[in-house]
Amino acid sequence: MTSAPKTLHIVLNGVSEDSRVLKCVWSLGNAGWDVVVAGATPFTHADEFTIGYATIIRLPLKPVITQDLIAKVLRRLRYYKRRLEARFAAERLPGIPNFGRALKYLTPFALKFKPDVIHAHDYTALPIAGALVDSLKREGHDCKLIYDAHEYVPGVSHLSVPLAKIYSHEERRLARSAASILSVSEGMSDLLMPHLEITKRPELIANDPMIEGAKPSLRNLREDCGISTDVPLMVYSGAVAPQRGVHTAAAALRQMPDLHLVVVANPENATVRALQEEFRDVADRFHVVPYVPNSELVSYLSGATLGLIPILHRLNHEISLITKFGEYMQAKLPILVSDVKTMSEEVRRLGNGEVHIADDVSDFVRAARLIVDNPSKYSGVYTAAILAERSWEKQAEHLVEIYNRIAHAAPVVRQHRAFELTTPVARERQ
Repeated sequence: MTSAPKTLHIVLNGVSEDSRVLKCVWSLGNAGWDVVVAGATPFTHADEFTIGYATIIRLPLKPVITQDLIAKVLRRLRYYKRRLEARFAAERLPGIPNFGRALKYLTPFALKFKPDVIHAHDYTALPIAGALVDSLKREGHDCKLIYDAHEYVPGVSHLSVPLAKIYSHEERRLARSAASILSVSEGMSDLLMPHLEITKRPELIANDPMIEGAKPSLRNLREDCGISTDVPLMVYSGAVAPQRGVHTAAAALRQMPDLHLVVVANPENATVRALQEEFRDVADRFHVVPYVPNSELVSYLSGATLGLIPILHRLNHEISLITKFGEYMQAKLPILVSDVKTMSEEVRRLGNGEVHIADDVSDFVRAARLIVDNPSKYSGVYTAAILAERSWEKQAEHLVEIYNRIAHAAPVVRQHRAFELTTPVARERQ
């Protein structure tokens, strides 16, 4: 019996909250691949858990700072270091953060595991993945590289000029040898081609939500807000930061006395708390509720009248078709999106919502009123075929095809396992 093909996924985060990574490895495991994920633990010790057939090992790939005061001082020092580099050393390429540390932990494992494919999630993991592929090839083991471009590096605002240069340099260098480059949207693909200096278009694997495993929510959105079914309710779900534009929606409440707004997010988030303080005058209609389990999210969101994506103009916002877009669709909600390029074009194409000028309260009110006055006009476009196209299951078919193609593999599909994370357990040092 032929052994299953193997893949090693590398990502420099804690994995458990990264839905794209989890969906990728869960789908590949069910499709017959042996899957290991190397993530970064927020602790000094390693731990391990699973999702489906995939094993997730979190290693101390990044230095861990446990004292808040030291962390604050170091952040401030890094801030001034980046400013000095940008001003006086823009032409000098710095070292890649966490590169040596990650290779120390991952090289022995990769040489023992001998993956057929190494999948680099985002630009931070790419140089590490490229070095591991080279190490395997030197040992006589053929290994393919997949670069999964989660973001467009020139649009990442927190990168210093020197770091953006070195990451872009590594992207271009490794793009030449990658067996496949994945993109999250067609807009990103348009930018990646000249940026990476490639002629073949990246293969699209969108961040669409899963249909399988969706469960009825144990909580009710309207009950959590204390409102009845006839009250118009706008919902924003997900991470909250100034560039996400939730401020625009909250300010619009002052001009729409019949509407309520609910934010499904971490109630302790600093931006959330600042918004609640600023908009105390509409506190009776501005609600903040905590997250629900991901499997219950679509059911929970379906209690709203419309879903909001009021993000501001940033380069990576222009090219994104973010996960919540698909989640709102699966919840059959009309979508009110700002005029960022990719998502506004998709709303206009589908007719499933309205577009407002970013950071413009009056225009937000105009567009929201159009939806509230006739929500069925927009939700009525959600046919079974459209929703199936905007599902992770559809994306996973393409992902598995890419893997089997580049590895010349024909794995035996396994008995299906549910999309469920086990509890992390401490892992002994190897």
